[in-house]
Amino acid sequence: MSVHFETGNINCCNTVHQPQQPAFRSMQYCQDATTRLLPSKHIEPMNRKQICCLIILAYSYFCIAASGSLQAPFFPGQCDIKGVSPLTYGLIFGVFELIVTSMPSIFRKMFAYVTPHTALRFGLFLTGTTTILFGVLDKVTLANQFAGFALLLRIGEGLGVAAFVSSCHALKESEFREHPVPALTALSTASCLGALLGLPIGGALFMAGGYFMPFVVFGSLTLFAFLMSIFILSKSDDYMLIGDPISPGYSDKFVEVFAIAGSVALTGFNDVTLAHHLSLFDLSPIQLASIFMIILFAFLTFPTFCCAFGSNGFGSLWTPIVGTVLIIIGLISIGPASFIPIEPYVLLDDDLWLIILSLIVIGFGLRAKKLSPTSYGCSKWLKALPIIATFVGPVTGGWLISTVGYRTATEVALALEIFTLILLIIHKICNCRTPVEPSF
Repeated sequence: MSVHFETGNINCCNTVHQPQQPAFRSMQYCQDATTRLLPSKHIEPMNRKQICCLIILAYSYFCIAASGSLQAPFFPGQCDIKGVSPLTYGLIFGVFELIVTSMPSIFRKMFAYVTPHTALRFGLFLTGTTTILFGVLDKVTLANQFAGFALLLRIGEGLGVAAFVSSCHALKESEFREHPVPALTALSTASCLGALLGLPIGGALFMAGGYFMPFVVFGSLTLFAFLMSIFILSKSDDYMLIGDPISPGYSDKFVEVFAIAGSVALTGFNDVTLAHHLSLFDLSPIQLASIFMIILFAFLTFPTFCCAFGSNGFGSLWTPIVGTVLIIIGLISIGPASFIPIEPYVLLDDDLWLIILSLIVIGFGLRAKKLSPTSYGCSKWLKALPIIATFVGPVTGGWLISTVGYRTATEVALALEIFTLILLIIHKICNCRTPVEPSF
């Protein structure tokens, strides 16, 4: 076999023929006066235990992502039936997002006392149970009781999801040290598929059995993952967290963090307000879920375009600027904004094409803004800004819907995006300036 090594301007080539020897016994070394290149370490394939662990984690990610995707298309409509105000169910959405984003850091500290396996089982059990109970809420008739129980269940579900995500990070560190990329790819794919497929499947279940059916089905599937984790995952207590799990880092520059926080807030805003806006149309549950799936699909596919931009020398600082411009275009057309000569939608299915097109553009823009250049060395209050935005976005959206309506609410979001665009352009100009050498 021929082995080629290249370091700087030095090319080494060596040919060795050992047909009867195993590969690890025929290692070759290429040396020069200053460099010695060693062959890469042989990585063993995943064993049976690791494969079983990965299957359980991927299945759990799928169920939890599918359960989470059911909230936005169906819960606001149920709140309208019960007489719950948009501000109240915006608060319910916001509390869940706040817990999911803030609690993992606390759970990571607890791994000094409990194993990730215990936290995983606790998270799956709590998430599955609260999801099933969330589907039974349609039996509650009084608005205040409905809102109170929904808030408590969403808090419990948020704690379960946070415990599950934290334990999965720890298990990836301990179980898949030699296979981090395949494990991360499998879990990310399972989560994306759950979020995408949960919407149409949930819509079909809603048509078949009403509000409670999709929540009971996916909650039961999550409890089945809990049972599998008990009987299949290792019961060893030797797994402790080695280092902090990888978590999103935010830039130490305020503008970039502000852009990310704005995209997070707009995502929560859209979850609360879009179902209310689509209630103007006579849509079936499957159609409603499919429209929510469109923006999620656009959000997940946009990184492919970003890679193409990057290969053509498209600077990373331009990505959030382009994303903000796309969001502005989408918000202008989805309302539509009052300053453009387009009448609001009048219960015609033919008007849906503009909403769908706007959601695709907004999905691209949200993803582009979240691809802002980031780092880990920022202050704690800057890291907290996107976490706060997960709560502020849904609550603000619910309050605006109940007071000024969807059209004006999108104009408020539009004003925020225009302000963000101005900040990003100034930030880009300042970063493009090159220092001038002083002359003496």
